[in-house]
Amino acid sequence: MFFSVFIFLITIAVMPLCGALLEEIETGNVAGFQHAGSVSEIVCHPDGEHVLSSSRDQCSRLWNIKTGKLVRRFSVPNCDDMWGIRIIREGREFLAATGCGTIYRFEMETGKVLMSYKHPGTAYRIALMPDGQHFIGTDGKNNAFLWNIDSGEKVRDFAGHTGDVYTAIVTEGGKSLVTGSDDKSVKQWEVESGKCLKTLKSKTPYGDVYTLALSPDQKRFAMVSGDKNLRVFDAQSLKEIWKVKLGREGEVVAWSPDGQMIASTSEDKNLYLLNADDGKVIRKMKVAGNHHTPIAFSLDGKTLISGGDYHLHLHSVSSGKRIVPESGIPKKNYSYDHVAVSPGGGSLFLTDDSSWELRDREDPSRNRSFEEQDTVGAIALSSDGGLVAVGDEKGNITIRETKGFAIKATFKSANAVEALAFHPDGKRVVSAGEDKVATLWDVESGKKLHEYRGHRKEINAMVLSADGEYFYTSSRDGSVRVWSVVDRSLKAKYSPEKGVPESLALLDGGRSLVVGLDKKELWGRLLLPLKGKDEMNVVEVKRLADELASHEFKKRQNAMVELASYGRPVMPLLRGLDHKDPEILGRIHSVPDVLRGLYPQKDLEKIAELENDVSSLASDPLGQLWAGVLGAEGSSQLIIGEMDAKTADLQIPEKVDLNHGVLHAAFSPDGGHLGTVNANGTYSLFKVNRP
Repeated sequence: MFFSVFIFLITIAVMPLCGALLEEIETGNVAGFQHAGSVSEIVCHPDGEHVLSSSRDQCSRLWNIKTGKLVRRFSVPNCDDMWGIRIIREGREFLAATGCGTIYRFEMETGKVLMSYKHPGTAYRIALMPDGQHFIGTDGKNNAFLWNIDSGEKVRDFAGHTGDVYTAIVTEGGKSLVTGSDDKSVKQWEVESGKCLKTLKSKTPYGDVYTLALSPDQKRFAMVSGDKNLRVFDAQSLKEIWKVKLGREGEVVAWSPDGQMIASTSEDKNLYLLNADDGKVIRKMKVAGNHHTPIAFSLDGKTLISGGDYHLHLHSVSSGKRIVPESGIPKKNYSYDHVAVSPGGGSLFLTDDSSWELRDREDPSRNRSFEEQDTVGAIALSSDGGLVAVGDEKGNITIRETKGFAIKATFKSANAVEALAFHPDGKRVVSAGEDKVATLWDVESGKKLHEYRGHRKEINAMVLSADGEYFYTSSRDGSVRVWSVVDRSLKAKYSPEKGVPESLALLDGGRSLVVGLDKKELWGRLLLPLKGKDEMNVVEVKRLADELASHEFKKRQNAMVELASYGRPVMPLLRGLDHKDPEILGRIHSVPDVLRGLYPQKDLEKIAELENDVSSLASDPLGQLWAGVLGAEGSSQLIIGEMDAKTADLQIPEKVDLNHGVLHAAFSPDGGHLGTVNANGTYSLFKVNRP
């Protein structure tokens, strides 16, 4: 087992996007400068044509300033939020501080990580030394460190703050370091020795010191802090030159390239341009959406670039007006939550908080939007695409026709709905969620047909077998359960040794199961496909049925497997045999469970260890493939997996990096298409090319 997991790790790490399985045919809502999380810092590239931004979506991105188009995305698995960034080596490389406590050095052209520098806590900001060979990193464990860029050696530490060190600048040609902290102080250090030379504290506390910015001539620096003031100091003496009160708290400040102006953000939803000599406001710019956090001037000083509502905004310095990039302005700041795709891929159904919408690719005039009573937790389509079911956090389930959108039925669950699935007959629906119960509903009458009870905590995922005879549920109680739709019983219960099941996918008609946990592991039950038989040999079936009474366990098991290999058509014949032995009758009733892989019950085992967490799984209705979301937020990728029919090993032949980040994926009911909703407010549709 260890060997197979090791091989799988190698496969997922090096397998390129081969394009064999998925063909991207549409990505909607694409615009300029789209992040998938709050923007942390903005730095202009030395070529004047590009800008680099970091984000709390675990990524940094390089953009073309004029068009707003993404040039490259940079990320590392499990790096957490990206904070401070600094471009080095004339734009060939850059440094990025991250929430996992590591500062990474990236190659700009390829995105390759060249070096890492480990801090004991969240790495916040970076200051470059004039020699081009060293930099300062600050962190959430009260430290600032001096690093050698090429060797990765920690040269010196600057210890003395009693709170997170949010910001740092290098002054006096590299002789001094100035740091700001949430201990409400500013400290000046001698770089050569690491000795603290001076500590600044105000009679009226500064509050958290968020940003220090050095003037282009390096004689002054600006500071914004939690007391809502913007201040300018003499860089050598640390004497305060002037201060001005902003409308509300600001977090970031920047100097114009000529040193004549200072720009600052504020929580009052304005950007401020101030005279650098006296702090008088030159211009106040109202921002779009919520307040913006980072801010930077373009290298020519004509444009102000700010980050807010998950994307970058351009403003004319001379007029204060917003500049629209060639790619346009994002129509949606945040992501959709779930997606369902119609058979044939002609329509997509997208959920967003308490609303959902239809995007008809063939006839956009049919596009519609609907409001539910609360946040939508699940959406599902019938196998023919004629009905759509939507469940919300208040337990309401509404079923509509997808042509005229007339309401077909409404149900009321006891609590939030987290999973929905139509039975293949289109006449029944299964729901599950926070009430710990899975419920079978009749669409025509709106009646509750059965409740499946047993989970001790909320059900977080559910998947129905292609034939509609079984469905699987996972719960935060740590278990996966298999239920029969036919006799309405619990057929099996599985519990991974550790971790909580978060998502499910079925292969080979439900014979094999893949379970995503809340960690970098996949667990499951992978079984070789049964070798089917073309013709029914009645004499052989009777002989095998008699062997079900054998005292030899192995002989009984072999007989069960042989009978199951005939498939479902063998059941009427078995049930018609005149057997009075209750043991034989019981084992005959268990043949479908053998066919399904449920008998003898085999617990789940670890089947893969991944480079990142799998946040969700999707089942291919045809049972050949499964889809998963690898990673989180803006750095996540779409992976497509299958099972080797000869060895029952799990494989990932394809990884798709959309640069948008993937949140949720779903196959169309006919298995011909796959839809995703992405972390930056876009959605994508893929054609599935079968092997």
